[in-house]
Amino acid sequence: MGLRKRALLTVATAATLGLPVVASSVSAPATGATAVPSDLLAVARAGAPVVLTGAQIPAWAAPAAEGVAAPYPSGASSSNPIGDHARDAHNGTLVVPPAAATVDKTRPDQIAAYSWVAGHWKEIPVQVDQRFPYFLANGRSNFGVYSGTDEELTYAWNSDAHDVGEEAWKKMFGDCQSRFADNVDEVNAAVKAGWLSLGPQETAADYLSSMTDPQPLFDTDDELSFMAGDAGGQPPSPVALPPGAQPQGQVVTLLDPVNPTVKRYVYLFHKPGGSSFSAANSQVQMGRDGDSTQWIDKNSFSDGSYDQIGTSNTGYGPNLPGTVCSTAAGNADKIAAADGTPRPSSDRQPRDDFTVSTPVYQLHATGRWLVQGLRVRAPGASDYGPNIIARWKGRAFQQSPDSSVSVVGFEDEQVNWELNSALLGWRSGPVRAIREVWGADSGTNVTKTEYYYNDADVFAYHVRVHPIPPDGLYTDWDYRPGVATRYYNIRQQAGVPIDGVPDSSVGEIDQVPVTGQNAEINSCDPTFDVCSAMNNPEEVAGNGFGLVYQFELTGATAAAGNVAAVPYYRDDACFDDGTGDAPAPRPWPGEKSSDTRVQQGYVDYWAARGMPVTGDLATDYAQLKCQPQKAGDPNTPPWQVMPFQGAIGEHGVHFFVTQDSDNAFGPKNVDEIDGQQWRFEVPMATPKNVMLAYGLNVSAKLVPVVARFVN
Repeated sequence: MGLRKRALLTVATAATLGLPVVASSVSAPATGATAVPSDLLAVARAGAPVVLTGAQIPAWAAPAAEGVAAPYPSGASSSNPIGDHARDAHNGTLVVPPAAATVDKTRPDQIAAYSWVAGHWKEIPVQVDQRFPYFLANGRSNFGVYSGTDEELTYAWNSDAHDVGEEAWKKMFGDCQSRFADNVDEVNAAVKAGWLSLGPQETAADYLSSMTDPQPLFDTDDELSFMAGDAGGQPPSPVALPPGAQPQGQVVTLLDPVNPTVKRYVYLFHKPGGSSFSAANSQVQMGRDGDSTQWIDKNSFSDGSYDQIGTSNTGYGPNLPGTVCSTAAGNADKIAAADGTPRPSSDRQPRDDFTVSTPVYQLHATGRWLVQGLRVRAPGASDYGPNIIARWKGRAFQQSPDSSVSVVGFEDEQVNWELNSALLGWRSGPVRAIREVWGADSGTNVTKTEYYYNDADVFAYHVRVHPIPPDGLYTDWDYRPGVATRYYNIRQQAGVPIDGVPDSSVGEIDQVPVTGQNAEINSCDPTFDVCSAMNNPEEVAGNGFGLVYQFELTGATAAAGNVAAVPYYRDDACFDDGTGDAPAPRPWPGEKSSDTRVQQGYVDYWAARGMPVTGDLATDYAQLKCQPQKAGDPNTPPWQVMPFQGAIGEHGVHFFVTQDSDNAFGPKNVDEIDGQQWRFEVPMATPKNVMLAYGLNVSAKLVPVVARFVN
């Protein structure tokens, strides 16, 4: 809203868009057992982003840059005899084919978009994001030998006339704050020291700023985006063009596969100066927090603190040397340097904490893999509501450190992936903001790309990693008790309460038959949910908000026997999976819950909140009782209700990985897992089921058809 006020969309708003608001309904896809009211569908469709590639606008699109990665073993770690130690996101060569004479040579900063509303042209926000092939090589990782170099089609992160951003991974310099190199001598010194590698086409000067698309024209792999809610009707013919617009415009017709009677239109024109919209007046605002560029390492945190990162597998990341000025008392290595003064470090990374704000929601990421805040503005509210989520979580090999089945251990988003990763880049413009993370432990070229729109966000994954026995990978969202109160899926259309009390245990395997080993595996319960993550919407809601999720595979290579992706749900305040912030913060993240340090950490937390203690750990720990069914009982103290980090409405996707997904030592996508999870933030007074309508934005997307605008 702001400009469009979609935070307060009502049936009346749908009517102004020219969409039907009658009480009839349209059919849902096969996974949706019920029909969707047309008025609700209209509101959901208004919040759908429309993203076109240049290839869909052929009259305007020049050929994209093409490239070849440096061949294996380039990008392999120097710890292996064949490795070359190269760490570079541009470890390859690029060429730009010439544009055909028939192409209208279009500069991205000269494109404007309009809709026809109430008998006149209305300019609408449009964003052009240039893309070109990157070649990711992380030879600084001691597991880089497995990955080598992988090709990644991604964004030119640089700021331009309408967008702000930076190619953040290049900011490897500075004593206390990360920055680009000040001069070429600083770059050459890093090359000589062995921790910076120049790609085949790079010079030292390339590390003074972000790289731009080598094809400056709008090309076939660039992306153009706008919001479906900004589309309008058709103008009469002939009609005067918008002021400053040039002929040879394009018309984008939006077709709705579940409601074919509705067509909406957006018109694209060349215009001097391009769009009137920019990052400055965008509804989506993303930026670094005040301490975001601060260099940190594991000793920037007290040992065992709930927010500590980087305590495991430190050889897997970029391993950047330099200085750090943030030093915590009681740190793991017992470093005595005063906080605020430079000290040497061999494994530093910026904090990279970001905040995204739109009229509908505000999201806070405390790092690259750590997303710990989401607030939604309730209908009619002047500010955002309470924090909904406790954590985005990721797991490899097993769901909990308490498992004794895995032969290779336990990895998570906090003590493993966070420090062993880099922020590839970020970008914010008139329609959306984008942030991409590079690396996750031994998945040195795994990437996560986050997209933020006015009332939706998307987490897209390129999983490039070795086989992960025995349990595969997990991604999930965990919530704060008392804020998220109801969960819906296809089988639970009426919803179930989110209260920390388990609704089912069929999909939870906590013990291996016969041996009795702890297994801690979360899988799908077929009596509770449809056991496929694809085209399978789900929703978490509370007073003031609904969050509709849907996952989709975005690449063909994952389907060839490589992965089974199933949903799972666990509402269990007594299930401590090793990291998290609620109901209580997890001390000693990543360690088994039976660890005496973990138990003492919980005792200390509750002792600081009124629990009497004796000093004997066994006696004091025995006072902690997980009884979520007693929530609200005035006679039960809080340390005897939900005293541990638990799973509160925790839901996600479990990837049963069965073979390599790291592209077989080559740069091209041959077996990687590419998928993304959508989330729509829906303001609502009290919880209600809206998942089918918003799920159609994923399973039955609007279809854009582009043609020349003939006036």
